[in-house]
Amino acid sequence: MGAQANPKQKRVLCMNKIDLVEKKKDLLKVVEEFKDLPGYDRHFMISGLKGSGVKQLNQYLMEQAVKRPWDEDPLSMSEEVMKNISLEVVRERLLDHVHQEIPYGIDHRLMDWKELRDGSLRIEQHFVTPKLSQRKILVGKKGSKIGRIGVEANEELRSIFKREVHLILQVRNK
Repeated sequence: MGAQANPKQKRVLCMNKIDLVEKKKDLLKVVEEFKDLPGYDRHFMISGLKGSGVKQLNQYLMEQAVKRPWDEDPLSMSEEVMKNISLEVVRERLLDHVHQEIPYGIDHRLMDWKELRDGSLRIEQHFVTPKLSQRKILVGKKGSKIGRIGVEANEELRSIFKREVHLILQVRNK
C-alpha cells in the first residue's frame, strides 16, 4: 500500500464478508484499527453475498468516476484478451463434457496463435494430463469427447471473434 499516498489518487478501503462477523462490536474494533491508515478517502464495509453496503460503495465510485474518452476502442479486442477468451471458452466446454474432478487435474495450455493471411485464426491448445486414464476419458471413444469439445468451442469462438477459427486441441500425458 505504500507509506505515502499518491495525492492524485483516492484510496478506498473496502472490507468484504462482514456478514461472517457474529459480534458487531468486533467489526467496530476492526474499523477503529483501520481508520488511521494514511491516504484513504473512505472506508466501506460490505457483504457481497447479502448486498450490505454495496449500494453505497457503488454510489461513491460513480460519483468519483471521471468522464473521459476510452483509452482503447471498447469494440475491439487486444490479442491478449482474445487468447484468454479462447482458453476460457475451451475450458468451459471441457467442464460441460468431462465431469467430476478430472478437469481440475488437467493442465490447459495455449500452444500457438496465428492470424492467417485470409484473416482467420489458427489456435492450438493442449490438455496435459497426469494419468493415462484421464487422457482416455478426455479423448473418449475414437476421439468423440475431445472432438465434441472442439466443435462446440470452435463455433463459439467463431461467433465471438466474428471470423473463421481453426481450433486444434490435443491431449497428451505429462
